[in-house]
Amino acid sequence: EGGRVEVRLDVDVDAAGGARVAVSDSGPGVTEEARARLFEPFFTTRPGGTGLGLAVSQAIAEAHGGHIDVDVGPLGGARFTLSLPAPSREQEAAA
Repeated sequence: EGGRVEVRLDVDVDAAGGARVAVSDSGPGVTEEARARLFEPFFTTRPGGTGLGLAVSQAIAEAHGGHIDVDVGPLGGARFTLSLPAPSREQEAAA
């Protein structure tokens, strides 16, 4: 309650034209120990959680040539960053 969330979008973050979306909050963050396992299937820090959400999200990101990272954000809590490469010419032509 009373926390803050920040969403940041950066495009053309590399020479190839990739994009990055970062979501940060002012919550308690993620411990270093949890960060090391956060994307493992069935690992959870939440009561009643399945531990599949971030594992599935990471698999989807990787299927598109990207990845998700977690660290400490500018608001003091967790920051999750989705990085994706620019689409190839073949992908653009198929769209």
